Amino acid sequence: MANSEYEYVKREFEFDRRLPPSNWIVVRIDGCHFHRFSKIHAFEKPNDENALRLMNACATAMLEKFPDIVFAYGVSDEYSFVFREETEFYHRRESKILSLCVSYFTSMYVMKWKDFFPNKELKEPPYFDARAVCYPNLKTIRDYLAWRQVDCHINNQYNTCFWMLVKSGKGEQEAQLALKGTYSKDKNELLAQQFQINYDDEPAMFRKGSSVYRERVETKVKTDDYGNPIKRTQLKVTVAHVDIIGSDFWENHQHILREGKFRHEYVKKSDINRMLPPCNWIVVRINACQFDQFSRIHSFDKPNDETALRLMNASASMMMERYPDMVFCYGFSNEFSLILSSCSSYFTSLYMTKWKEVFPHKELMQPPCFEAEALCCPKLKILCEYLSWRQAECHSGNQYNTCFWMLVKSGKSEKEAHEILKGTLSKDKNELLFQQFQMNYNNEPAIFRKGSCIYRQKMKELAEVEGSENGTRREQWDVTVDHLDMGPEFWRRHPWITNSIHV
Repeated sequence: MANSEYEYVKREFEFDRRLPPSNWIVVRIDGCHFHRFSKIHAFEKPNDENALRLMNACATAMLEKFPDIVFAYGVSDEYSFVFREETEFYHRRESKILSLCVSYFTSMYVMKWKDFFPNKELKEPPYFDARAVCYPNLKTIRDYLAWRQVDCHINNQYNTCFWMLVKSGKGEQEAQLALKGTYSKDKNELLAQQFQINYDDEPAMFRKGSSVYRERVETKVKTDDYGNPIKRTQLKVTVAHVDIIGSDFWENHQHILREGKFRHEYVKKSDINRMLPPCNWIVVRINACQFDQFSRIHSFDKPNDETALRLMNASASMMMERYPDMVFCYGFSNEFSLILSSCSSYFTSLYMTKWKEVFPHKELMQPPCFEAEALCCPKLKILCEYLSWRQAECHSGNQYNTCFWMLVKSGKSEKEAHEILKGTLSKDKNELLFQQFQMNYNNEPAIFRKGSCIYRQKMKELAEVEGSENGTRREQWDVTVDHLDMGPEFWRRHPWITNSIHV
């Protein structure tokens, strides 16, 4: 913390909504604009097996990464993740759970793309949105999963008929009319009579979706003195395509939905509609998770890696190009102020897809992921002070890190460097840099000291719009990246940013 006068914005306006205790939490992740995405990448219809297996691989990685997820169910471009009833994952903070889950899932999707589509280039960044729903007891959580599997059957049976009709020569509108008002038995008859297809013989993954859970398996751990194998029962993440509507599966896997020790006898409201208040500026702050480890693995320069910062800026710039409702972004280090799930997912996807462009000679060794928090500012003054707080944090953090890493590079241990800097003020750090290393802190690159501001700037006026009666001229606006003070003078010189003008 920079201990600045602006910190009140975090205390008073950041949302810290916690999901109710003694409830199962389901995070449902769904692809954004995946009709377009699947068309661009020529996915097979009605089902692309490789695309489904990619989704399953991402879900498997989720269970391996987050032990509090006890079960996942997926179909098409959707996956539901069930967190155990008593989970304290991120203290049940909704924004953290949502953004982290959708970001990690997106990261794995991009990273594993080549494993399933080795000959198919990723043409645009995929991204997902997510919602969290709470269910108060075992019956409702099982009913939820049964609902998703019923939905899988209905949609897949319809799509199988629809695409068989289209492939046989009918137009898409004709196929829709042919299926209008039909029941399940009608569709089965259509497939059998017209296409000699028994729907029950279709792959179980298409008909039943995919269930991901930890299965008890016997594994050989070592051999005794007589050469006999010693086995132990372990839990291994498994993908299966089974019926989860009936009771057989759950009776045979009672360890999955095990009730917690603490239960309340009252029923919680399951699906809470949380809307951010109107007439507020909405800030979504995206922050990287475990980035110390990530930067170490990828050998980022200390205290600042300019290329890594420019990758963050490029991702934020593309966010603004994608979302016209975003009027301003500010970021430093591994943070960017950019609503929650789709923003964190799209930012993650952009970060990964642009990695090779920014780091052409550096392999991406592990998937990055980002968390997000929402903050509502009811007045423009508060919004500006929020951004001033972030810039004060940037200055304080970068000045400390510059001193710390200069001390370490000069031969001090990290512990010694921390001790030397303990209790120092800003002027003390400036003196240390100047006297010991002949560095003027104010001459350090502005991107390190001030962070990055991203906004739309009017570049030029184009010719008169053809056919307009009043000789209207069209303006061209481009996304700009700057590194400057966000004091009153900046806002006076850029009034259009906060005037809510749609450019």
